[in-house]
Amino acid sequence: MSSYVLELLDGSHDRAGFVSGLDSVDHYLREIARGHMEKGVSVTRVLVEAEAMTPKAVLGYFTLSNITVEAREWSEAPKGLPRQAVSSVLLGRLAVAQASHGKGIGSMLVASARQLARETIMRTGGVGLVVDAANEEIVGYYARYGFLRVVPKGLRMFLPRVSLEAGAEIQLG
Repeated sequence: MSSYVLELLDGSHDRAGFVSGLDSVDHYLREIARGHMEKGVSVTRVLVEAEAMTPKAVLGYFTLSNITVEAREWSEAPKGLPRQAVSSVLLGRLAVAQASHGKGIGSMLVASARQLARETIMRTGGVGLVVDAANEEIVGYYARYGFLRVVPKGLRMFLPRVSLEAGAEIQLG
């Protein structure tokens, strides 16, 4: 069984070799993610094999950033939220390399993102983890992990803070 490690994206990772099957997330990792990290827009974490040599093949990745959302009307948001927008964590992108599909990498990435979102919210506040699914198929994927649509037929989904607090710590590998 392989052991994996979650790392912050840096120059040791083979971004050019990453192919997930969805051009937009492949392009983001190759061309935009490091710039966003340098500017403080978002943080990208990559999953690699623990013993990988440079350039390390990226098995999957996700991005997290802070956002504000107007969540008062969201069914699972805490009651009594203020009228103004409130803090949340955005799971901006998540992708798995095609060669790693079906190996549980996506589940590891979602679990890691949930754990990091929970830690962030515990330290700074926030109402939950938000994701904007790319399409209906991906809505179904995130629903398996407890995410709920914000509005019927919408692609924005939400995992309330209380659900994050109930999440278990994960171990990679």
